[in-house]
Amino acid sequence: MARIAENTSNVVTPVIDTIDLDTFQFYYTTNTRLSVGGFNWGLTFNWHTLPDRDFKKMKSRIEPVPSPTMAGGLFAIDRNYFEKLGTYDPGFDIWGGENLEISFKIWMCGGRLEIVPCSHVGHIFRKKSPYKWRTGVNVLQRNNVRLAEVLFLVI
Repeated sequence: MARIAENTSNVVTPVIDTIDLDTFQFYYTTNTRLSVGGFNWGLTFNWHTLPDRDFKKMKSRIEPVPSPTMAGGLFAIDRNYFEKLGTYDPGFDIWGGENLEISFKIWMCGGRLEIVPCSHVGHIFRKKSPYKWRTGVNVLQRNNVRLAEVLFLVI
C-alpha cells in the first residue's frame, strides 16, 4: 500500500505462490529469480523470467519491479484511479482478458504496474475452469476477441 500512497497511479501485485490443488502444500517463490507478466499473440497471459539486465539493476531484492502485465485478481489499486481508467470493460464475461485490458490501460494512461517481491499471496491453480459456458462459446476466447476489438478497433 505504500507504493500507492506514494503515487495513486501505481498499481501493485504480489508474487503469486502456488498452493497444490490436491495436498494444499504451499510452494514459496524465492526472490532469487522473479517473473513478470507478459502475453502472446493470442492475447493469452504468460510469465517471463525477469531479464538479467533488469535483475542486475535492482538495488535490493525487495525493490518493486515493473511488469508489462499482471495475472489479475491479485492486485491493489487506488479506487479513484481505477474509476479514472474506466474500471473493467462490461463487455467481458466471467473472467479472462480483463487482466491484460487493465494492464494496458494502466501503462497507456500514465500509471505504473509493479510486482512487489516482499509481498506473497498463495493461489490454487485449477486444472480446468469451474465455469459453465452459458453461450456454448469458450468465454476465454470470446473475451480475447473482445480485448483485440477494444484495443485496435472502434466499437
